[in-house]
Amino acid sequence: MKIAESCGFAGVILSASMVYFSASLATAAPDVLPTVELLPVVPGEPETRSTPFIAWFMDLAEDGYVEEEYAVSGEADIYGYVDDSANVEVIEDYVPYTTRILVRKPGDPKRFNGTVYYEVLNATAGWDGDPIWQSNFAYLVREGAVWVGMSTKPVTVDFLRDGWAAWPLVDRNASRYADMSMPQFGQVWDMLSQTGFMLKSPDAQGNPLAGYDVERIIMVGYSQSAAYQVTYVNSFHGAANLPDGKPIIDGYFISAGGDNAKHVTGPTLSTPENLDDGDPRNLLAPSVPTMRFQTQTEVVLFPSYTVRQSEQDNAWLRFYEMAGGSHVDAAINEVGGQALVRDLGLPPSFCPAPALAYNPVIIGNVQSALMDGLDRWITDGTLPPGSRFMQLDESGPVRIVLDDDGNAVGGIRPPRVEVPLGRYVETNTGPGFCFLFGGFEPFSDEVLGERYRNHGQYVSQMTRAVKRSQKEGFLLKEEAAALRREAAASDIGN
Repeated sequence: MKIAESCGFAGVILSASMVYFSASLATAAPDVLPTVELLPVVPGEPETRSTPFIAWFMDLAEDGYVEEEYAVSGEADIYGYVDDSANVEVIEDYVPYTTRILVRKPGDPKRFNGTVYYEVLNATAGWDGDPIWQSNFAYLVREGAVWVGMSTKPVTVDFLRDGWAAWPLVDRNASRYADMSMPQFGQVWDMLSQTGFMLKSPDAQGNPLAGYDVERIIMVGYSQSAAYQVTYVNSFHGAANLPDGKPIIDGYFISAGGDNAKHVTGPTLSTPENLDDGDPRNLLAPSVPTMRFQTQTEVVLFPSYTVRQSEQDNAWLRFYEMAGGSHVDAAINEVGGQALVRDLGLPPSFCPAPALAYNPVIIGNVQSALMDGLDRWITDGTLPPGSRFMQLDESGPVRIVLDDDGNAVGGIRPPRVEVPLGRYVETNTGPGFCFLFGGFEPFSDEVLGERYRNHGQYVSQMTRAVKRSQKEGFLLKEEAAALRREAAASDIGN
């Protein structure tokens, strides 16, 4: 039996932790890294124009940032589980791939703060999405961080090569992604490790971060991408090391996922894409700082509550549930819609006709604060706040306990939930992906008048809630200032 003897690093043998490997990356040579090729932006008429799919719609140059896209090519092994453990073995080796990465970075390397946020791009729509960037771009740019997003699933790689090229609603040059290829789902693990290794190798040929002092890489992902991260943490993290023995990935921010990790081999005739309910490999077992962030939508709908208790005792893990938050909030809907219109000619929402108003509670405010805390946990050992869970009623079908206003009890409590203007609902109804969108049921004018007798009272309550959230580590000063300005400018109580 061949046991992970190459792990896609052209003969490099990786070291064991949880994973069934046998040596280390100490023997790695520069030529085992993936090859990297810049994909230039070509302006012009539709038949010649060549631009990245989901390129950022704002002018990053205004913030001193640049966006680049690269083709990344290498060879990846395919793995299977050893017995019922998280340990893995190679079942097929050296399968070629070519994927792409998007890089958003300070134009001046001196502005770089040393942290790379490495996003497993979301594949739920059948094409790439970048929800972590969408929710947290203001924080990332403000801090001088680098963001790298990778296409990590055959369906999205195929879409780049074939689907977008032939997309009927938008004319464009079909040649940009002609060489993209990811024939097997199970290649993703080596793809992630190899590119991370390259980003931390300053002398690697074609490294888009050459000249940037990369001190740490935090892998991030949202929704379906969280399932990839759980599998990577449990079955690959311990083996993915640099020549000096330090890990390629220094921490994980695992966001808005359900209770199932990905099967290491992925969907085949004999294996499912996701692990079965109740499989112990669905439970995170990190050995570096790791955060799991959930909204109300995931707690019961997915249902992530089935894995939260089993993960509390790991000192490397914090598990946070956000009251009032939803899988897709109004901010993500607005920002993400820009790419749908520009790149696909689609309406600017996956939920164009919701039954309720979109949820105005911004999950990015909490995410950014947690990501900042994770960065400090990795950098200087500053411990983040303890895990926060919403209260559940398990006397019948499991549900979140609600207060008299209809809002969740417990968990991280953002100021809009502590000083509510209505009921913040974790799901919505309507066509398409509306079930993933949160809703908002505003209080009547009568209820608002009874609760906030004048404008000053409302502003005072919001100010106290903002201070409390900031002190607890769930709100950064810039977002706190924005909430105070919003409250002061509102007509609540007038």
